[in-house]
Amino acid sequence: MFFTVYSFPRGQLFLVRSEKGLAWAQYLKTPDSILQASQYFKDNSILLDHLDDKFTEEKRLFDRFFAGQKEDFLSLKLDYIIGTPYQQRVWDEARRIVYGETVSYKGLAERLHHTGYRSIGQALGKNPLIIIVPCHRIIGSDGSLTGFGAGMDLKEYLLKLENKDFPLLSLRAPAGSEATS
Repeated sequence: MFFTVYSFPRGQLFLVRSEKGLAWAQYLKTPDSILQASQYFKDNSILLDHLDDKFTEEKRLFDRFFAGQKEDFLSLKLDYIIGTPYQQRVWDEARRIVYGETVSYKGLAERLHHTGYRSIGQALGKNPLIIIVPCHRIIGSDGSLTGFGAGMDLKEYLLKLENKDFPLLSLRAPAGSEATS
């Protein structure tokens, strides 16, 4: 497997891919986070080679996205190396959320003909592909912003990047009010 670090205006992403496709895109909260980000691979005896040339398409798509151009990443081949079949089903459905739009946990559950929106949040909390599986587009049923593993500031930034008219800040949900991703 191969890895690179992609820099964008609000930080960096740790990207990992196999020959099959992109397997990992994790937000690096601090410059030292790369050690934590690579821990899964070390724990599972998966060797990672630093090879920037393997990420030409991913970088091109991220460049478009962070330049504010509509990009859904659906052209990227993925290689889910983690996740249960249920989690992967949730991730695949979340990928269908249109750029610039949001869906509630409950709405995503209904799309999957599932009654438990909390399990949707739990599945999204294990999402290994930030932005590609756009869990930042999942909001509370009342329209409020809810948990996001990479932090609410990044969630707000991503939503505002995709939809300049999206009202933020005032929409933050109280802690513990709905599922987190």
